[in-house]
Amino acid sequence: MTADSEHAQQMIPVLGRLGRVVNTAGRTEASVLDELRGLSPAGIITFSEFRIADTVRLAAALGLPYHSPALREAITDKDRQRQRFAEVGLDTVRFCTVTATDQVDAAIARVGLPAIVKPVVGASSRNTTAVATADECRAVVAAALGGIGGPAETAVVLEELLVGIPVEAPWGDYMAVDCVARGDDVRPVFVSSKFALAEPFRERGAYGGQSVVPDDLVREVADLACRAVGALGVHGVADVEIKLTPDGPRVIEVNGRLGAWVDDLGVRAGSGVPADIAVKAALGRPYTTRDPVGRGPAVFHYLIVPPVGATRVKAVRDLSALRRLPFVDRVVPLVEPGAPVDWRIGGAGNVAALDGAAPDAAALAETVAAIEAVDWIDYE
Repeated sequence: MTADSEHAQQMIPVLGRLGRVVNTAGRTEASVLDELRGLSPAGIITFSEFRIADTVRLAAALGLPYHSPALREAITDKDRQRQRFAEVGLDTVRFCTVTATDQVDAAIARVGLPAIVKPVVGASSRNTTAVATADECRAVVAAALGGIGGPAETAVVLEELLVGIPVEAPWGDYMAVDCVARGDDVRPVFVSSKFALAEPFRERGAYGGQSVVPDDLVREVADLACRAVGALGVHGVADVEIKLTPDGPRVIEVNGRLGAWVDDLGVRAGSGVPADIAVKAALGRPYTTRDPVGRGPAVFHYLIVPPVGATRVKAVRDLSALRRLPFVDRVVPLVEPGAPVDWRIGGAGNVAALDGAAPDAAALAETVAAIEAVDWIDYE
């Protein structure tokens, strides 16, 4: 089933080679449901953050297992998710939902500073930043709600800032665990270790197959992720971000779909095919999962992000220098000269993505340093 987005419509000829396509563009949901019922579907799944609510609704109408309708908001809305975790005693983080600028001071009084501001519903670090002072918080919230210089949000969450353990560059102080759930059976599918965030709060990608994080901590992280998924009534797959703090792992957030790059990393790491497991879970078919501690090569997906303050790509000069780096297998430029860039749009503002595999963590660290040292792009 395809959405009415430009990309989805462009993909219809390709999807049509794989099976029957139900195009939703310009149609009512009732007519789409009628066609779907005629096909007698055996399962339902989405890989898009922004289609989870639609998929929950369709699943309920078609009588198909999927995320719990009663807990849908706790899966998609970051404030309801925090509330749910507190209700079940999984994790307690101070937070407050803000829909207007005159609510900021009360939110600060409730949450405290430093804190993080992020959209109630969102993905890819859009409009996400840490704030340390009241004035900074007011300005960030006003910009996010007003769409000043970037995308506008209808609501943001002011949330207690989880402080991570000290780590050396280029490693991040958080991880992600993709889990598969069928009833009470919740298992880790793939563990991704993260690279250090770019300012103010942008992802630089992930690596898997092995980790600089000790094995026992990886298992603890995977266990916490599975408990978080179970608390939200997930059926199928979910991606859980976990902060590594001095007091132990803490849940950052749960996304009710497969994480970005996870299938590619899992396949290249020799850890199975996460997307295949996701589809089998949706169809009620048997699947197998592997040990969350990886023993393979350090496969990576590294993102190059523009500096804060950059507004446009002035020139793209020497991509070949990136392609020649040891352990880099593929370089995908994501922008052309003249393209606008903005940190506020998060992952949508990345300028290049690099894939590869290093024999160990030391070689991967050297590769990341080499990537960042290449002078290949100019900004305005």
